[in-house]
Amino acid sequence: DVCEWAGAPQDGVDVIPLGVGEDLQPAPDETQARIRAKYNLPKSFFLFLGTIEPRKNILRLVQAWSQIAEGCPYDLVVAGRAGWKTRPILRAMAQAPHARRIHGLGFVDEADLPALLSSATVFVWPSLCEGFGLPPLEAMACGTPVLTANASSLPETVGDAALQVDPTDVDAIAHGMQRLANDANLRAALVAKGLERAATFTWRRTAERTIETYYKVLNL
Repeated sequence: DVCEWAGAPQDGVDVIPLGVGEDLQPAPDETQARIRAKYNLPKSFFLFLGTIEPRKNILRLVQAWSQIAEGCPYDLVVAGRAGWKTRPILRAMAQAPHARRIHGLGFVDEADLPALLSSATVFVWPSLCEGFGLPPLEAMACGTPVLTANASSLPETVGDAALQVDPTDVDAIAHGMQRLANDANLRAALVAKGLERAATFTWRRTAERTIETYYKVLNL
């Protein structure tokens, strides 16, 4: 994206991945039960966690979930602080056909994130544009299978450890959600791949790569 939008040469750009915090790991069952009780959540649910704004593609996510809601026992949980143009998104959530099964949590305390991510049956992140896309890796680190977009930086971030769909296609998002809801073996396979993938993204690695780039720029 930098090369395309800024006209920068590829050999002049160093891509430095972000890291996953060491506190993000699978939470014990009793901790998951407490977090579900705190936020009044059901046993099984799809989770979106991020800023509530248009580029996160929440409108299509709500539409996709609404397509499968009648035959799928998983509720939809949307958590995150308000961003820009939030009202149309919240309105769509409130007016959805199965709105009573959509849980808008708003901002979630950072201390609650590992347990909330661990509690989700599937983490859904159909974002249209990301600079990196850290939340899918954070969900993987907590042992949760991930569905994400096959666009922007996300394929590079998640590799083959997530189910990828076209974020502009509501039917594709719905099909991916239904597939993960129905296929326990696929969920288990993605959990295993996700834990392995997330473990390779550390803040130490980020710092080392940043220092290497500084040295290169300074010709040291």
